[in-house]
Amino acid sequence: MERIFPPEDYIDNDFETKTLNIVEISEMRARDIKRRLSRSHGYDPEELNKMIDKKVLINALSYEEHKAYQQEADRRKWIWFKTSVIYTCVAVMAVMFWPLLSHAGRVAHVNFEVYTDRRKHEIKRCREFNSFKGYFGIFMLFIIDMLSFWLSASVLLSWVMSSKYFFPVPNIPIRPAQLLTPQGGDAGALGKYGINVGPMVISWSFRFINGKVEAMVGRAMSQALKSQKKREKKEMKRAMKEERAKEKEAMREARRQVKKAKEERMAGRNETEEEDESSDGENSYSGMTASNVAKSMPSFEDSNINTDNAREQSET
Repeated sequence: MERIFPPEDYIDNDFETKTLNIVEISEMRARDIKRRLSRSHGYDPEELNKMIDKKVLINALSYEEHKAYQQEADRRKWIWFKTSVIYTCVAVMAVMFWPLLSHAGRVAHVNFEVYTDRRKHEIKRCREFNSFKGYFGIFMLFIIDMLSFWLSASVLLSWVMSSKYFFPVPNIPIRPAQLLTPQGGDAGALGKYGINVGPMVISWSFRFINGKVEAMVGRAMSQALKSQKKREKKEMKRAMKEERAKEKEAMREARRQVKKAKEERMAGRNETEEEDESSDGENSYSGMTASNVAKSMPSFEDSNINTDNAREQSET
């Protein structure tokens, strides 16, 4: 049983224990054998002085080396046994709790997606509003979330392992047995057991700070939105004023063009009237020729057609 479950002090932490065989020991000098017995195996100088014969020294060193070799072999067997047991337990737990683990993985993935989408939306709003206070608040929220995750993971893993990379949690124990015991009384063995509320206090502090920072980010966003609306109103008023001014200027320009065109038409009409009057006065008698008179008089056929039409109208 000691070979299968050796005690803790029996297990050496050195994985590379170098031992000598009987051939190597027999080739050594007596002085080297004594030195190895004293340094590696803890022999006293008085005990070594009693060993005069070299054969006795060889037998003592070979016995100690064989014992060290057996200890190293037992240590490695114990390590392999523990490793195989741990791997077997992990495999069995993985097979038994695989549905639960897969569901937990999906839930964690969804929560991570929700968290990242929320932070992306907040960063996008800060970029739209150009709010540096919002950027600082989101950075603080990210740090608080990372610290909270570190604390939760440390508390969860502390039940099965210990590490120097865990969150530094203060030890604030609350012992129910001492609280129930009258003042000055002895709580007994149960008085030594308590609940460490340090992680609870730190987690509550993180949630409180997270709420305050989120409120600060909300106020910053609200102020940025109000200032943006004010800027948009000012820009709209300025654009409307500019548009009205442009419309007025366009109307003035149109009136000027209309007035100018009217004046040009009046001037052209006056010129044409003057030209017509002058041409009529010059050509009033010179144009009366026989051909013109003949052309101006109606023909015989036209007169007959007109009389026939008048007769038909009277009959009807």
